[in-house]
Amino acid sequence: MNEMEIETTIASLRRLCTRLETLRHLDITDLQLPGQQEHYVQTLEDAYAALDQVETTLDKLGQELEYEHQRLGEAVEQHAQEEGATLLWEGRPEAPGSQR
Repeated sequence: MNEMEIETTIASLRRLCTRLETLRHLDITDLQLPGQQEHYVQTLEDAYAALDQVETTLDKLGQELEYEHQRLGEAVEQHAQEEGATLLWEGRPEAPGSQR
C-alpha cells in the first residue's frame, strides 16, 4: 500500500466520522424542514460510500497480513522442525487486547 492509498483511506475514515457526527445531530423534526431530507439522504449516501472504501482497504490489508503470516510462518515452522525446536505459538497469534 503506497502513501497515497493510506492518505485516501484516512480521509475516507475521517469523512465517515464527520458524516456520522452530522447524522447524530439530526432530529426527526429537522427532516420536516424544506431541503433537509435531501441533506439527510446525501449525508447517509456519503457515509456509506466512505465506509465501503475503508472496508475494502481493510479487507485488502487483512489479506496481505494473512499472506505474509502464512509465508513467514511456513519458513519459521520448517526452521523449527530442522532444529528440533518448539514454535512460540501454534496457529494465529492473538492481537494485543483481542478477546478470542
